[in-house]
This record gives sequence, structure tokens and C-alpha cells, in this order.
Amino acid sequence: MEIKIDRRVKKTKLSLINAYIDLIEQYSEHEITVSMIAQYADLNRATFYAHYSNKEEFLEEALCDVLEGFREAILSPFENKNTINVNSLAPTTVQIFDYIEKNKRMFYALYTSRSDFKKRIEELFYDIFSKDILIEVHSTVSKIDYDMFLHYQSNATLGLIFYWIQGKFQYSAKFMMEQLTVLSNAQVVDLKRI
Repeated sequence: MEIKIDRRVKKTKLSLINAYIDLIEQYSEHEITVSMIAQYADLNRATFYAHYSNKEEFLEEALCDVLEGFREAILSPFENKNTINVNSLAPTTVQIFDYIEKNKRMFYALYTSRSDFKKRIEELFYDIFSKDILIEVHSTVSKIDYDMFLHYQSNATLGLIFYWIQGKFQYSAKFMMEQLTVLSNAQVVDLKRI
């Protein structure tokens, strides 16, 4: 009996999320009310309030679910390996862009509606690459400060992701993966005044 309740709860929450995603594509975040979300999901307000105390709690859960799925996607290539060579397209890069592409409407909704979205994703990246995955780096110029490198690399990767989201996913995940790999391995040769 408990499995049926869990399925109904999941189905209800998914209906609410999908309604919110549809609404954020038509209205600003401040215009969207609990009544609108419930009505669009073909549910009543009481059903919404049976699961959430307010819209902020609803959006927080949605954000946490997306971030947890993102964490799992990034860590998944390490399930059977301790080390991954990244001379070519890194499996973590594939997982990052595939996960975002599969959930692009939700990423876009959270990006446009949550002022803390960028910060939370930055914190997630920093947490993963400081506690779960060590990026081995080599420089012929000087010793690399890992913390600085981690901030630099995370912000470069996230900058590309945010560019992709802002552009409403005009490029394929495959193209974005390739560009991240190319950009990460690019060497600046000269600076020229234009």
C-alpha cells in the first residue's frame, strides 16, 4: 500500500513541477502564484499545501532535487573507477551536459526564477571538486594553487553552462561538450589590440 502512496505523491509533485516550468516560460516568477501552479497542474490549492507550506519551499525542493541529480551525474563515471584520464572528452563533461540537456526546462526555470541558483551550483561544483574528485594538474610555468585553480576551472565551466542556459540551449549538448574541451585545452598565444 505504501508504494501506491509514494507513486501518487511523486506524480503529484511532478505535475506541480511541470506546471511551474510551463508557467515560468509565460510569466515572471513574481507573477506565478500557488493557485496558478495548482490550477495549471489540474490540482487544487489544498493538494499543493498538503506537500508544501509555500511556493519558496516548493522551489527549494525542486532546486535541491536538480542539484542532487547533477551531483550524481558528475560522480557516476567514478562508480567503477578511481582515476579517469582527460586527454580527450572527459566523462564528467559528458555527464554534466547530458544531465542539463535532459533537464533543460527545469534548469532554465530555476535559472530565471531563483536568484540563488548560480551561487548554489557554484557551491555544488566546488564541493564536488574539493571533496569527491581531485583534478590532477601540471604546469611548466609554476606551482599551481589548487584552490585558485578550482575556482578558475569551476567558474569557466559554469560560465559556459550559464551562457548555454541564457541562450535557451541553442547549441546541442555534444557541441557544448566539445567546446568546453577545446576551451579548457586552449593556450593563449598573443594578445593583440583591435
